[in-house]
Amino acid sequence: MQKLWNRNFTILTLGSFISALGSACAGIGFGFLVYRETGSPLTLALFTVANIVPRMITAFLAGPFVDRHSRAKIIYTLDFISATSFTIVAVLLFTGFFNVVVFTALAALFGIIDTIYQLAFMSLFPDTIPDGQFSKAYSLSSLIWPLTAAVMSPIAAYMIDTYVHGIAILMAFNAATYLVAALFETTMRITEKLNDKPIARFQFVADMREGFRYYRTEKGLLGIGLLFMFFSIAWAAHDLLVMPWFVNHATFTLQHYSFLITANSVGRIVGGIAHYTFTYPAKKRLLIAVTVYFSIEVLSASMLFMPYAVMVAMSLVSGLLAVTSFNIRMSATQAYLPPAMRGRINSAQGLLSNIGTIAGCLAVGVIAQYSGLNYRIILLCVAAVSISAIFLFPIRMRKAFRAIYNAEGRRT
Repeated sequence: MQKLWNRNFTILTLGSFISALGSACAGIGFGFLVYRETGSPLTLALFTVANIVPRMITAFLAGPFVDRHSRAKIIYTLDFISATSFTIVAVLLFTGFFNVVVFTALAALFGIIDTIYQLAFMSLFPDTIPDGQFSKAYSLSSLIWPLTAAVMSPIAAYMIDTYVHGIAILMAFNAATYLVAALFETTMRITEKLNDKPIARFQFVADMREGFRYYRTEKGLLGIGLLFMFFSIAWAAHDLLVMPWFVNHATFTLQHYSFLITANSVGRIVGGIAHYTFTYPAKKRLLIAVTVYFSIEVLSASMLFMPYAVMVAMSLVSGLLAVTSFNIRMSATQAYLPPAMRGRINSAQGLLSNIGTIAGCLAVGVIAQYSGLNYRIILLCVAAVSISAIFLFPIRMRKAFRAIYNAEGRRT
């Protein structure tokens, strides 16, 4: 068996880790900035939607492009662009400038950049993995975000609470990490498997049509996309309401919220390490995944009703389970997809997730703004929707899901 840490895998993984350090800070900084300046959960929801809508359009358009062009070049080019963009954001914030419209437009721009980047990354990453190493590779990939979030979330909260220009400093740091990552990524040397069919008139339409036709024979992939669309509704509600709940609480602070993120990230790290050393039996993956799905939704819905110490423990367990979900789904679907189809199918799956995120943000934002309901009750209601989706898709369509989740090896 070939070693996992070959040149290209190492460069791509380290580059992603470095840029994620800055992104973890920027994510907290942007959300807090908008909520601090407006005090409105609905405005925060609309800000999130402004980031997501361009993602939907871009994902639809970029899939065929990513399948036909060098994914490595796309990745480092976008990282250079991100470095420049966040430098501009940092300068604006250092001057004290804030305008909802301007920052909403920036959120839209970053949504477009990140969508194309993620499509290129998801499509290139499998080509850096030797046969037989998919589970380990995705275990390592699943560690990137939680490891950076565990380290950087408390630091970001401290910077925001302590320094007048704390958010501006975080944006400047983010710009620096993108620049370093891009310089690393330019050194990749990889033979990519691209869509090399002859280009005809209206080739974009033909490429997309081929991608959608693929769903006719692969109902399981469509079911997975729809399942995670409903999960995205719940995740959007959680991301939208938990931070304001802590900020507005009589005793809790933003720092308490950051420690909750850290606990979740530590759980993901432990889970990622476990997956790196242990592989679930192929025939049990769907059963394990469904059990994990139920557990995560119950934990997320009930967490804010608990004492703070229990919240932290539940967040840690939720992170541990989340990385199991990620590892099983990504290692199964990316190995299952033909290389020349990954860009289009991944973009379609991303489109469904973005639809769920937008629906969740808008519905929950309006309810939180005007209903007067306690945020914890709203999260319980949303969890009922996501739990229903588990019965509707992986349980009802278990034969189609099993063909993907329980498959062994890479398809060609």
